[in-house]
Amino acid sequence: MTFFNLLPDEGVERIHAAALRVLADTGVCVESKQLLSLLGDFGGTIDPDASRLRFSPPWVEQFIADSGKYDWAAHRPTFRTWAGVYACHYLNPETGELEPFTEQTFADYVRLGAALDQIDQVSNLGIPFPSEGIPPAYGALAEKLYGWKYGAHPSGSVQFTGLCPYIEEIYARRAEEEGRSLKETFHAGGFLISPLRLARAECEQILSFRARGLRMGVGHLLSIGSSAPVTIAGAAVLNLAESLFLGILHRALWGDRGLRLGAAIMVMDMRTTMSLYGRPELAMVSAILAQAARWYGVASGSFAGLSDAKEPSAQAGMQKAMGSVAGLCSCGGSTMDAGLLSVDEICSPEQLIYDNEFAGAIRRLIRPVDLTDEALAVGEIAQVGPGGAFMGTDLTAKRFRTDLWQPSFWARESTKEWLAAGAVSDREKARKRIREILGSPRGEPGLTEECERDVRAIIARAVAIDAAE
Repeated sequence: MTFFNLLPDEGVERIHAAALRVLADTGVCVESKQLLSLLGDFGGTIDPDASRLRFSPPWVEQFIADSGKYDWAAHRPTFRTWAGVYACHYLNPETGELEPFTEQTFADYVRLGAALDQIDQVSNLGIPFPSEGIPPAYGALAEKLYGWKYGAHPSGSVQFTGLCPYIEEIYARRAEEEGRSLKETFHAGGFLISPLRLARAECEQILSFRARGLRMGVGHLLSIGSSAPVTIAGAAVLNLAESLFLGILHRALWGDRGLRLGAAIMVMDMRTTMSLYGRPELAMVSAILAQAARWYGVASGSFAGLSDAKEPSAQAGMQKAMGSVAGLCSCGGSTMDAGLLSVDEICSPEQLIYDNEFAGAIRRLIRPVDLTDEALAVGEIAQVGPGGAFMGTDLTAKRFRTDLWQPSFWARESTKEWLAAGAVSDREKARKRIREILGSPRGEPGLTEECERDVRAIIARAVAIDAAE
């Protein structure tokens, strides 16, 4: 695969050198003496008075050299999709009105995403509706309960350290039901507070789970002009420095040999102060990090396919397409959060239908081209000859369903036929598809009654103990 490179080779070298200077001179604030000590023993230099950890350029160079290598020569483009539910609004497909999520609309949205053939996974970060008997402070526990109940994959939020034992207990019960080990089932994640600060709460949570033999992943999310420099090069330097630090953290604590670079970044709009996803700068920084990854010989990826539009619209389609295609060209892979609008403030069933169709088209676009003798069709061309037609040949009958992408939603008829059928709009077609899916028989619940009862009991105990204290 040939990649789009945004920078000349010397530009990548300058980004790399600048990121090493950031790690050596500014360093990372780690608000835990124990974690500082662990990372210092691994190779960092500790400034205890400032809770600061620094890494020398030669040490980081060796860390990169020791990382597991990725075979970019054999890379094939990838496109992943998930449908995420966050603390957001529900865009009612029937009325077009923004509404607070309810437990029922949450269940419907998860069910819709799971029924669409191009959506790889439905996930939830917290829950977007009030849960009876579970205060908002315990949303990390409710996240698991309702995600599992309705078939979503909980994102692994922790919220505060006091919840760690209960999160472990809930996962242990889930692991028992699934017949898997706790380590296989467990999932927890937190974030670096950009720029360059691993806060006390995240440190405590990392160490709490690690003491039990469990790992907590840590990511980051910069905003250009807010938590990152306003220049593209400066944002790329900080993103690379934080990515290298997180790679060091995961290797020091859990022995990860791999190193994966990707731009987790937004853009601060200076007029509204909103941090936004659907801007071209996200794709630009992603391209630079992907170039750095290929230069290092390590893996990369792109989180794209996002939009700042408030409803399904031309803006939504253009922003999702721009980010997705740019990610494929520069990073060799892209991930789209289907159905999501207004950064992460709105979940739209209608947009979910559109994004599912778009994902199918993108996956056809990146599928390897068949170069067998049959596919080259020299004999077929000779058989038809000049001025002929291929519609009725054996090869067409045999292969049109597999070689030609078959849309399920995009228009495929003439304007005359469309008018004769009632000139049905895309919005009405999407609504009809949503009604068909949600009107079909429901499958089995994601949790047995016994497991749900046990998980609720764990949550109730957590709330009661904290209330007593």
